[in-house]
Amino acid sequence: MRLMRIRDRALLAFLYCISLIPVFLPWCYFDREIDGVKSGIDIINKTLLVCLFGVTFFCLMFLKNQKESKVTGMLLVLHYAVYLFYGLFWYVPLLTDFNLLLSLQALHYGFYLSVLFHSIVCWIYLKRDRKKQSV
Repeated sequence: MRLMRIRDRALLAFLYCISLIPVFLPWCYFDREIDGVKSGIDIINKTLLVCLFGVTFFCLMFLKNQKESKVTGMLLVLHYAVYLFYGLFWYVPLLTDFNLLLSLQALHYGFYLSVLFHSIVCWIYLKRDRKKQSV
């Protein structure tokens, strides 16, 4: 029984690592020839991304009880906030220059794949967490 839980946590941590692969794909650009292509790793603060990855991976692997699982859930949701903030504000020099339509036009498949893959990991985690609470 305990081996099964360890295997489930390891599988979830592996899926979490896989969900971070689209960060290396093209996220944003206006014109390829003029601006160049910006991948997620170029846009997101690298220190923030590495710290968030390390803490979330640790929590997925080693935290077991109900209170600690809420921390892990909040860390997974924090990824959405980071993706959305850096995806929508990547070109804005000042906060007053923000234009939602322009941001959405500049976002490309890497951003959407990052959000989609991370949604799948969050859904699996929440489903597993609810199942664990009902038992």
